[in-house]
Amino acid sequence: MRRIAPLLILFALRPDPGAAHAFEGGSGIYDQFTQGVGVALTAPSIVLCLLPLGILVGGWRSDGMLAVWPWLLAGQAAGLFLAPLMPPETTAAALALGLVTGALAALKPDPPSPVPQGFAALTGLLATMSSFEGHALFELPLGVHAGLIFGANVAVAAPAALVASTLERWPRDWLSIGWRVAASWLAAICALVLAFAVKTMA
Repeated sequence: MRRIAPLLILFALRPDPGAAHAFEGGSGIYDQFTQGVGVALTAPSIVLCLLPLGILVGGWRSDGMLAVWPWLLAGQAAGLFLAPLMPPETTAAALALGLVTGALAALKPDPPSPVPQGFAALTGLLATMSSFEGHALFELPLGVHAGLIFGANVAVAAPAALVASTLERWPRDWLSIGWRVAASWLAAICALVLAFAVKTMA
């Protein structure tokens, strides 16, 4: 069972061969919003770019999310406008950034102050470009835009809050090591999914 579980995870997170994320047209604003949130929380190139940042930020400082949030939002704003200009390889770049972020969270959970902010800006940029890659600027409905941005922020804020609150509640070395192990697992999954993505693009 221990061997099967990672394989099931990788199968679920396998790269989508389609160039752009598909959205249903003509639906109401709520359906559009939930579609956007769903893509942000399930598309490998997006969620695997975002989750490691949450662990990095939560392990860095108890208020780490508040410190990096403006940078994350700035990166998302830039990514929204740059996405129409980006090639499909943007998804691979987002996965590569997730790998690096996960490795950093595992190896150096207390980086100097400019580093988490820089990673937040890059993560917001690449995750958003990957989200909207293949679509013209504002081609998608407003609800989808809002859902994608909201889902991406949840994918960072939720693990950041979980890591920070547990470390503050139980300041134990074993717990810190556990979160670093989790970050290393995310980095490993990023590496495997990235390899599949590169093979698909070749």
